[in-house]
This record gives sequence, C-alpha cells and structure tokens, in this order.
Amino acid sequence: MKSKFPSFKLPSISKPAPSAPRSPTSGPSAPSKPLATPSRPPAVADSFGQTRGLPRGGPSTSNPSLWSRMNPGNLFAPNPTKQQIKQDVNSLQTAPGGFPAPNGLYHSTSSAAWDGMSKTGGLAPPSLLNQQGIQRRTGEGDQYSAQAGEKDFISFGQGAQGLGTSRAYFQQTANSASYSPHLFSDAQLKNEIAQSKNLLANWNAPADKAYGNMVDRPRVEARLRHLEAEQSLRQNMPGRETPFPMMFDFKGNGLDAKPMGMGPGEVAVNGAVPFKDNLQRVFVPADRVSDMQSRLNSSLGPNHNVQVMSFEGQTKFLEQQRLNLGRDSNNPAHLALRADETTMTNLNGMEDKRKYFYGMAGEQMNVPTIG
Repeated sequence: MKSKFPSFKLPSISKPAPSAPRSPTSGPSAPSKPLATPSRPPAVADSFGQTRGLPRGGPSTSNPSLWSRMNPGNLFAPNPTKQQIKQDVNSLQTAPGGFPAPNGLYHSTSSAAWDGMSKTGGLAPPSLLNQQGIQRRTGEGDQYSAQAGEKDFISFGQGAQGLGTSRAYFQQTANSASYSPHLFSDAQLKNEIAQSKNLLANWNAPADKAYGNMVDRPRVEARLRHLEAEQSLRQNMPGRETPFPMMFDFKGNGLDAKPMGMGPGEVAVNGAVPFKDNLQRVFVPADRVSDMQSRLNSSLGPNHNVQVMSFEGQTKFLEQQRLNLGRDSNNPAHLALRADETTMTNLNGMEDKRKYFYGMAGEQMNVPTIG
C-alpha cells in the first residue's frame, strides 16, 4: 500500500521536538504560500479551546446576571470542567495495563457519525456503510489516499505512537472543515458545492488522470456528496446539535490489526469493529462527557463498562508523564505527544497539497478559484 506520508520523518527523541508549523510547505510541486480555506467564525468556545460552530438552541447563558455573579454561593462553586479533568488524570494514572497500552487501538471521528455507529453497533469501514445505505458524514474519506474509492478497512493508531496519530485526527476533526464540513459557514458551503459541480461539469481530463495523485473525477464526486450531505442536514435539521470530536480506545486483543506503513503507529482492521467487548474508553471535549455517557447508555445499556473521559484530561496526563519521565524513547507519553506533533504537521501539509492540486485541475479546465 502506498504511503500518504512519503517523506515522513520523526524528530530526534534526544531533545525537545520543535513546535509544528501551522502551514507547512507541501513539496516542490506545491505553491510556496498555499491559500488557507476559511472556517466558520467561532460562535461558542468550550474549555477545550475549540470552536463549536453555531450555538445550540435556547436562551444564552454566557452572560449571567450581576446578582448571579455576586451571589456568594456561586463565587465558591467548584468548576465541573476542572473536576472532570482532575478525575480523568487520576483514572489514567491507575489504568490497568497502563495508558497508553502497547496493544491499544485508537480511532478519532466526529459525533456526526454517531447515528451510523448506533445502527452498526460500532465502527464500520466506509465500503460497508455504503452497502447498508448509510451516508458517510465525516472524516477524510479518500481525498488523501493513493487511489479513489471508499476504504474497506478502518484505520487505527496502535500503542503510544498510534495514540499520538489519533490525537492529531481528533484535533483536525475539531478544527478542519475538510474533516467536519459543519465548520463551513452557509455561504462557504454553498461556494464549495458550486465549485465542485462546476469542476465536474467541465471535466475533460482522461479517465485515469489524477492531479498530484490526489484529485481525480471520482474523488471530486465523493467530495461533492460529502458537502451535499452536510447541506441536506442543514436544510432538514436546522436545530441539530453541533457535532464534536470523539476518540475511541479499543482493546487490541483479537482485532487482527495489520501495520499500514503510513503515520506513526497506524494500522488497519478489515471489517466492522463492534463496541461490545472491545471498547474500553471514549475521549471527548470535557463539556461533552455527560452527552457521550448518555449516548453509550442508549446504545450499550446502562450497565456497560466503557469509561467516558475528557480529551483535556488525557492531554494533561500525557504532559505530566512527559515532564516526570522525560523526553525518552521508553516513555510512552513522550512518544504519543511527539507523534501528535509530527502527524499534525503532515496532515496540514496534505491539506495544503489537496487545495493546490484542486486549483491546478481548475486552471487546466478553465474553472478558476477551486478551493
């Protein structure tokens, strides 16, 4: 299988890893200053520091009354978010087998996919979702793959480095409209759809032509379906809950994960992976822990053993472990955070390249300003 990270290099473990640039260069064929796709302006910020897009319905509680703020009972009330994070750090410190476990499997996605997961009882590859008539609503799809078409496997991160890879995807799900199209404003979404339709209407390249091995007719069609699915949701469910990122932590035993040779610790599992008997933890933004617990109770029943934890708690735990045990190759926390930084750089670079090759395809077909 051809790697989507052709020039992948890990920084030295003997010294602190440099901070990941926000917009890395994308290779000799990409522009020196790729244009960034604008995202939906922040409307609601949570404790995770990520935007949640449009606020949910109901009256605003972001500006409590003066009396409410002066009430002595509120002045000394505990912060539930801080309590949750502290609780999660303590839980991870005493996790059986340690965290991250060497054979643990981690997968990040969006709550936008929860309806499909509820129907299948767990994770399922996109090809299986298609067979069951379930529309994929999130994720990278085939836009960064070596060839077009929905995948027949599920990508996981395995062990410490795999956790880092999954953390990068979690943050992309929270911040990138390419993974989470609900982050587009209505005007941006309409423009993206119009440009994709215009490109397809004027497509005159050979059937097997792929620009930069990333942009061909099937992938433009897949992207258009993804965008139109989001548009349909906005029209038919205007009051829907804003999606949020989630990371699943599965026991690795018995799932026959095979190395993919792509990102750090990345492996593939063919077929569906049920939650029952395999899922042990779910990480979500701290203000969504209660929501996620309710979803699992509805799907698995109230007596399930799956822990729901905050992503912030996981981050704090890993940072503490790296501080206490050092930036050493024997420290799983350091390996996880280092892989997070490296994978984030690579994913940002892949997105810059995708935009560039979309633009190249548009120019050759006289369809300018493809985003």
